[in-house]
Amino acid sequence: MTNYKFFCSHCGKSFELETPVAKECPFCFWASSIKREDEIAAEKNKISSVKPSAASHSGKKQVLPVLMLLLKSFFWIALLGGVIFLGFQLYSAWVNRGSESGISIPISAKGVQRAPLSVEKLSPEEKDVLYREVTLPEKLEPGPAEKEILDRTVTLKTGWSEKLPSPVWTLEQYQKMIADQEKFYKIPFARSYRKKLEELFTTKYLPGADAFVQGDLLQARNLWVESLAFPLYSQDLMKHRAVALTMLRPFINDTLAKIGTLNQSLVTKEKRIKEEEVTAAYKKLSEIIRQQKWAEAIEAVDQLQPMIDQLEAAAKQPAVPPPYPAAIGMVDQDIQRPLADLLTPNPVSVADLLSLKQDLAEKRDVLAGLGGDELKKASEIYQNALVMIREEKWEEAMAALSSLQGPEVLENDADAKMTVIRKITGQGLETSR
Repeated sequence: MTNYKFFCSHCGKSFELETPVAKECPFCFWASSIKREDEIAAEKNKISSVKPSAASHSGKKQVLPVLMLLLKSFFWIALLGGVIFLGFQLYSAWVNRGSESGISIPISAKGVQRAPLSVEKLSPEEKDVLYREVTLPEKLEPGPAEKEILDRTVTLKTGWSEKLPSPVWTLEQYQKMIADQEKFYKIPFARSYRKKLEELFTTKYLPGADAFVQGDLLQARNLWVESLAFPLYSQDLMKHRAVALTMLRPFINDTLAKIGTLNQSLVTKEKRIKEEEVTAAYKKLSEIIRQQKWAEAIEAVDQLQPMIDQLEAAAKQPAVPPPYPAAIGMVDQDIQRPLADLLTPNPVSVADLLSLKQDLAEKRDVLAGLGGDELKKASEIYQNALVMIREEKWEEAMAALSSLQGPEVLENDADAKMTVIRKITGQGLETSR
């Protein structure tokens, strides 16, 4: 008789029965947790046989892309190596053929150069350019571009001005102003007081206007300050200010504005003198250039340079106008306060000298090629270059020719000679100057 072994997964115990089917566990009485041991062994064998197959299939999936990548890499490496090898073989054959035919190609940092050429192989025209000597005329004439620079004039732009903010008053305008104010405020001045105002105007204000016309700015300012020392309208100071000074306000304000302008002009007087000196020297330079006195024009430019430097330095120096006259003590304190403020003028504007300095620099460059020591130096450099050419010292000749700075006739000839020298030395057509 055959006994069948069973295993209960619920209680973990084994037991035997004669029948192949067990209805329940004799220990825990569970029916769903019973399996025959031979069935359990068969299931384990099935799982173990399936897992290696799946792993093997998965491994194949992972290895396949790697193999493809390696194959592709090997293919491209082999292709690149073949191209390099073929290129090297072609290059070696080309170099060997060149050496066999006696051709040499010099290589420089700037690229491939032409082979040097002997002087004998130059054309007659090139030889003429190489060995010719340009003779300077006794009096050089500027070229069109140089003439344009020499004939150009620059206007000195500045903010300095002696122009008054408004015209000076006449006695008739002063009298009309008083009459209009009397009518407006309905307060007529006594005839004696009006006469004192007119006398102050004629003895102080009008002489100040004459002094301004004559260019005596300090005298004009001081007289206009004294023209504000009005006689008392009343012994009561408050009434004097409320009536007389209020009605005379249009004249007071206008005169204060003129005094402020003169204070500004007095501050800039010294600087303005230097500006006028620069302007006069520049006009003189233009006249010398018109007469084609090149050496003298160079000296004039050199004299102008320090004058411009002094003008720039003077424009930056702080300055205050001269003090008011002692008669300011007769002026009412309500007017003295704004007069004191006017002793602190606005910052002095600096003349626009940039365009003038640039013009002088360009003029001097042109003049240096037309006369003076610079022309003598240029001639010596040119003659030295000719000696180097005759001795076939091409590098020294190139260095001398490229250093030439005017005149234009020598520079043009130097450029033509350097073109031929580059052909001789195989340097191509690149310029050095």
